Amino acid sequence: KENAKGKLELTHKDIPSQLLSSSTALSASLIIASFGSSKPYNSPAFDLSIKLDAAAPATSQENPLRYGKLPEIHHIFKSDPKSPPKIISLFFTAAVLAALPILLFAWLSLGANFNHLSKAIGSSPISHSLFFGSILAMEGIFFMYYTTWNLFQTLPAAIAVGSVTFLSGSRALTEVQARRLAGLR
Repeated sequence: KENAKGKLELTHKDIPSQLLSSSTALSASLIIASFGSSKPYNSPAFDLSIKLDAAAPATSQENPLRYGKLPEIHHIFKSDPKSPPKIISLFFTAAVLAALPILLFAWLSLGANFNHLSKAIGSSPISHSLFFGSILAMEGIFFMYYTTWNLFQTLPAAIAVGSVTFLSGSRALTEVQARRLAGLR
C-alpha cells in the first residue's frame, strides 16, 4: 500500500489456545542470525493484541500428553524368502551340468595339457590339493546356504574356506607360473 501499513486478520481457530489466554499484547520480532563476531539482527516487528469475542464459546486448553502410555505398535514382519520351484532349480542345474562337457572340450581344443598334472601335484601337492578341495568346499557351502543354512551360518564357513582358497591358490599358481616361465606349458 502507499501508506506502508498493513492489516492482518486471524480467526480464533488459527491462533493456538495457549496464546488466546494471554492478557497482554504479544510482541513479534524479526531475528536474523549471523556468523562469526558480527552482531545478529533483532528488531521488534509488531505487537499483536488479541480481542476475544464475547459471543464465541470459550476454548478449553488441553494439556499435551507427555511421558504417558501410548497405543501399542503392531509390527508386521516380512515372511522368509522362498526358494524358487524345484522344476526351475532342476532345469538350471541340468543346464550347468550340460555345459561342463562343452567347457572341457573347449579347454582341450585351446591347448590344455594334462601331462603336466603329475608334475604340478608332484612339486606342490599340498597347495594344489587344498586349492581344488577348497573350491569344492565353497560350492558345498553355497549348496548348504541354498538349501538349509542362513547367512549367519554361511559367512563363518565361507570366510574360513575362502582364506584357505586364497592362500593355497597363491601357492599353486606360483608353481604354475614357474613352470610357464621355464618353458613348460
